[in-house]
Amino acid sequence: MKKLLSITAGVLSAFTVSAQCPQITCPSNITVNNAPGTCGAVVNYVTPIGTNPCGGIDTFYYSGSVVTWTVPNGVTALNIEAIGAQGGDNIVLNGLGGKGARMIGDFTVAPGQVIKIIVGQQGKKATGGNTANGAGGGGGGSFVWIDGQPQPLIAAGGGGASCLTNNGIPHYYGKDAVTTNDGTGSRSHDQYGDSPGGTAGGNGTSVSASGGKGWYAVLSNPAGVLAQNYGGDGGFGGGGGCGINPNICNYLHTGGGGGGYSGGGAGGSCYYFGGGGGGSYNVGTNQSNTAGYQTGNGLVVLKYGGPAITTQTAGLPDGATFPVGVTTNWYKVEDGLGNADSCSFTVTVVDNEAPSITCPGDTTICWGVYNANITSSDNCPGATVTQTNGPTLGSSFDVGTYNLIFVVTDASGNKDTCDYNVTVEVCGGVNENNQKYGISVYPNPMREYVIIENKHIEGKYTIEITNTLGGIVKTINTTEKRVEIQKGDMSKGMYYYSIKQNNQTLSSGKLTVE
Repeated sequence: MKKLLSITAGVLSAFTVSAQCPQITCPSNITVNNAPGTCGAVVNYVTPIGTNPCGGIDTFYYSGSVVTWTVPNGVTALNIEAIGAQGGDNIVLNGLGGKGARMIGDFTVAPGQVIKIIVGQQGKKATGGNTANGAGGGGGGSFVWIDGQPQPLIAAGGGGASCLTNNGIPHYYGKDAVTTNDGTGSRSHDQYGDSPGGTAGGNGTSVSASGGKGWYAVLSNPAGVLAQNYGGDGGFGGGGGCGINPNICNYLHTGGGGGGYSGGGAGGSCYYFGGGGGGSYNVGTNQSNTAGYQTGNGLVVLKYGGPAITTQTAGLPDGATFPVGVTTNWYKVEDGLGNADSCSFTVTVVDNEAPSITCPGDTTICWGVYNANITSSDNCPGATVTQTNGPTLGSSFDVGTYNLIFVVTDASGNKDTCDYNVTVEVCGGVNENNQKYGISVYPNPMREYVIIENKHIEGKYTIEITNTLGGIVKTINTTEKRVEIQKGDMSKGMYYYSIKQNNQTLSSGKLTVE
């Protein structure tokens, strides 16, 4: 792994490059049973999301201008660290201005969004006039926001300015910036007590134009407030300038308040008092906020993973109904620069539901061609029914008792069976009917024709000849006592005849064709 560094005006960028950028990991293979009565199952899994460890770190230093930064393609999460600037000092003091706040959070962003950044400037020292008695300017706040949005993502308040030494000993320190939305009050020992800065950069009690600027004022004009008389100007980022006392006690100066989401108030109205620290703001997740953190100018750091655009290239999404069998899901992550990684996993839906089959009940028939209806059903299509025992349905059944067994098998190998008994008899009633109606069939075997005679059938009746598969070969409706039936296209083999009247079989038997 290595880092690539890039430096532009006020911005230090670091990009991490590793062996696999981007990368993606799929869940383990999944196996489930089908949902009852269906040929599939709803399957939930954690959708793979690609990452790209080859991300970047952009560091923004004070530049005195609003900086823009565009969210790279594929980046949807941003870690922002915003640090406010320290307050300025009396000319003979050093480093006693209030310290800037440090605010850290994670934010959701969209590729292509324009991010605007203000980095706070340390408040100025008193530089002219009675500088020994002059106060410093407030430190500027650091702000990060999405262009066009009314509220910032994050803002870190700047520290208040210090003022006055007494026999070389510092008297009034500037107050540190805070992590809450409202800036602190501006004085330590003022007779009026501490007073907070307002959301638009309000001032300390009885002191005009010396409080730090708040968010709305900074958004329209990020420059620091100028000193009202001798003293230090406020830092870029809304820092308050050295204030002037309006003749309540005297006309000496007070420290400027720090800039921030709300500006810190200026120093008190009597003698010399340090400025208040600016307020801060953070709507990110995983926050880490620290009051009174920074010395010197402010800082903004943006950290982000590299572009990682994830797509599913095969299979079904989380929560879909997967069919019985094996489905392979493929996911791919790309960084938009020609680099990619992919992974796959299988979803297996096992059909453990057996089909069902239904046979008729045990039955007794007269000898001859026999057929029956065997029914089956299954949760998935494609089940097949086979007969594993007994004479084949649709063929001629000779006299005897047969156990007919049927098996239904689905595509997954699940099975069900049914069976029943068929008893075949030579029906006595038919033989008696041959005598009753005086029926004769000759010549049998037939060569060119067969004659079927009867002596006692009255009215219309039907002669039906079928083959061994049960197919009807000839049907003759007649009232004649003697009927001659030509062989025609009947091929050599076994046939069956039946004589019927009014839905009753009067006689039946075998007919051989030579």
